[in-house]
Amino acid sequence: MPEHLEDTESGTEAEAEEFKSNAAILAAVGLVSVAGAGFYFKDQIWVSLEWFTGVIDAMGPEGYLVYVAAYALLELVAVPAIPLTVAAGALFGLWPGVATVSLAASIASTTAFLIARYLARDRVSAMASKNKQFAAIDRAIGKDSLRVVTLLRLSPLLPFSASNYLYGLTSVDVGSYMLGSWIGMLPGTFAYVSVGAYGKDLASGHGVAPWQVALGLGATAATIWYVGGLASKALADVEEEEESGKKEKKA
Repeated sequence: MPEHLEDTESGTEAEAEEFKSNAAILAAVGLVSVAGAGFYFKDQIWVSLEWFTGVIDAMGPEGYLVYVAAYALLELVAVPAIPLTVAAGALFGLWPGVATVSLAASIASTTAFLIARYLARDRVSAMASKNKQFAAIDRAIGKDSLRVVTLLRLSPLLPFSASNYLYGLTSVDVGSYMLGSWIGMLPGTFAYVSVGAYGKDLASGHGVAPWQVALGLGATAATIWYVGGLASKALADVEEEEESGKKEKKA
């Protein structure tokens, strides 16, 4: 094999390893940050969630609509929505909470996507130019839109709120973006809503032991970590396939 092709192949493998390594680091930092913030600010978070859940709960069925609107708005202005996601479990229960958050997150992500594509393209382009991985992601999306968007949602390679806008610059069609985002967001949604649902049951003494909560959350975290690892590897494979295609065209 010619030396320049060997160098290219080595570079591709190194980039793939860096890709997977970055994903693992981001996932670990994210989990530690969330856990640390939750412990350090647990009293403030609990008071805020208690107030918010009280307001929403008092509204009855209309509370669902208010929740969805508040969640979508926070996502659009890049305010972390994890506390609201956790609150959904306490407010609505596990599966209704998952459905409500899924709807709200889908509305927010689609709205941001359309804003970037049609209203604020120049500003979002400036933001994208600062992300060194965006060019590779853009090329991968052009090759296999639905699969890549789903994998990216499963893998924490891009900040969630920012990525909603960044996808608007890519060639992905709206339908593939919405479906891929919805599928890819489900595991994380389930995890955080579970925290709220289990936490409420534990606090209210509904026969849930602390070890059961720990086991459930541990299994959920392990699942997300495993799925995220698979997604990161698959994304690295997509990048390798693209580089191999380029080499074949040059040969």
